Amino acid sequence: MKRFLLFIILFPSWTFAQESTPYDSLPIHLLSEITIQSTSAEIDTLQNFYRANKSATTEDILARLQGVYLIRRGSYGQEPMLQGMSAGQINVTIDGMKMFGACTDKMDPVTIYVEPQNLEGIQIMRGLGGSKMGSTVGGTIDMQLAQPQLSSQRFFGKAGLGFQGISKGITSYFSGNYATNHSAYNFGFNYRKAHNYRDGHGQEVLYSQYEKINFSGGAKWHIGSDTLIANVLIDNGWNIGYPALPMDVGSAKAKIFALTYERDRCHGLVEMFRIKTYYNSIDHTMDDTHRPDVAMHMDMPGESRTTGIFGEGNLRRTGHHVISFRTDFYYNHVLAEMTMYPVGESPMYMQTWPSSGRAVGGLYIADTYSLSTSTKIKADVRIDLSSSSLDEGTGKDQLEVFYPNARSTTTQLAKSFNFSLQHLLGQSLITEIHGGYSERLPTLSETFGFYLFNQNDAYDYIGNINLKTEKSWSGDLSFSYFTKVLQMSLTGFYKFLPDYIFASVDERIIPMTPGANGVKVYENIPYATFAGADFTILANLTPALRFVNATKYTVATDNTGTPLPLIPPLSSITTLQYFRGNWNIQLEYEGAFRQEKINAGFGEDTTPGYAVMNIRGGYTFIKQKLLVNGGIENLFDTYYHAHLDWGNIPRPGRNIYCSLTFNF
Repeated sequence: MKRFLLFIILFPSWTFAQESTPYDSLPIHLLSEITIQSTSAEIDTLQNFYRANKSATTEDILARLQGVYLIRRGSYGQEPMLQGMSAGQINVTIDGMKMFGACTDKMDPVTIYVEPQNLEGIQIMRGLGGSKMGSTVGGTIDMQLAQPQLSSQRFFGKAGLGFQGISKGITSYFSGNYATNHSAYNFGFNYRKAHNYRDGHGQEVLYSQYEKINFSGGAKWHIGSDTLIANVLIDNGWNIGYPALPMDVGSAKAKIFALTYERDRCHGLVEMFRIKTYYNSIDHTMDDTHRPDVAMHMDMPGESRTTGIFGEGNLRRTGHHVISFRTDFYYNHVLAEMTMYPVGESPMYMQTWPSSGRAVGGLYIADTYSLSTSTKIKADVRIDLSSSSLDEGTGKDQLEVFYPNARSTTTQLAKSFNFSLQHLLGQSLITEIHGGYSERLPTLSETFGFYLFNQNDAYDYIGNINLKTEKSWSGDLSFSYFTKVLQMSLTGFYKFLPDYIFASVDERIIPMTPGANGVKVYENIPYATFAGADFTILANLTPALRFVNATKYTVATDNTGTPLPLIPPLSSITTLQYFRGNWNIQLEYEGAFRQEKINAGFGEDTTPGYAVMNIRGGYTFIKQKLLVNGGIENLFDTYYHAHLDWGNIPRPGRNIYCSLTFNF
């Protein structure tokens, strides 16, 4: 029994984490629940191969994870997807805290506010397994902040400097940890600046620059079984270009505050308990003043405020049952404004996100039952009750043009249940079956959005206050094989989504944006289907030579058989890694097939396949205190773009990078 439980805990760390380079503290684990855990040892062979580039962003790391894709509108602010699902279909959280962007054009996904230097781990729960963090049909990405560490060493940390040749970009960072017998404090600083990059033809890609600064800090006080943790994260970006959009970002600011209480050994029914209260604010301002030939100048500020609290823990073990729970509540308020300045006329004002809010309270309960030493089952259920409110004023008056009987407050209920079976076959093969039902709430954009222009298909979008919850019946089957020299994982999934939320053309409505093709209104279509597979193989060819391949594929259609938009083709990453003493070198292939399953109504066209080679290396010296990394990305200067790159904006050409990291 102990051997089986140890395997269940450790196996995810063997699957993909090993495509790494030494001297990194963030290994990747891949299975149905994927966790990147930090380790205390800097010299660890189980680590993220891509963080060999110490200038890598959190988005670079996410792009390498199984089932994760990124919608790219520029070099910065790439929107994450899970198995073809994005936006309101998935939860993206920081330490379990709900956050919502302040940009109607999705220029500010939650993932941009966490840097690798203040990131402790990334937990990815695909499909209905992500319902712990909230109602979802696609899963959850939870980014866990590095916490202060209690240690016998009073003070330790790292500092680094990196350079990216393709964009003349620089990265600098510093992080430190101070510890006493019963308390610890950490702090971090990160600065990035990048100019316009050049593509594989040597052409400058305009409006691809960005600049940002990031601060993080934490304090931990530990007394007996009680722990109190305070965290703050402040991120400020400016002069951020988006070559695939008609506007850039003048300013993107986030402030996140949290206070957590933990108790490891409780009395009575509860064995372990944690409660967290938090607040975050996001302010975002779009900017078109640096774009030539702007038909009409616009000011477009947006804001999002979220306050929340959650409690979670485990009940005391009873027989073969392990019961966990989470109860949470949050309130989010958004407002996005637009002031247009037509030449020779008076300014015009409207709210693209009317002043509105949503309060959601939820309860999640899971029971894991061990049938035998080789078999366990898990069942979980979640229910969310929401209340969405539309404030009186300009925004409500606008929507009443289309919905004369719009109510100020509406309530909706979202529910889910999930079942999984895990069975160990022999000594080397494990199989898992997941299935269940889930619902997710329409987003505030889908509900209250007012003339939101989409550059990809050139349509204005309008929300629908009468949307029903989107449903999902889903299942997946996975097989994992492991020996000392070979590990493989294969997962296939299928999702059937009744009342799928999609936007369709309404020819009765006149567009507002100059040059727009028309207007689309969100509605519930009968259904949509998603299917796909993820495959990973790791082979330790010799003690010093490792081979890793990760392949992912998704296909999705609506009820008429038409492909859904923004679904990537078959893609793959293959790595060959060699270690010798203090040296490491890594060859990496990244490629994708041609995508012909497109949605022309969304502005998509056929995307050619591509293949890109990267080479990376590193060396440590001075008693492994100093680490030098470098490499060449897109070695052959290939001109290409991926299917999820809006506007077919080309990716960077050959990039020579280097970095220097000092551990103290």
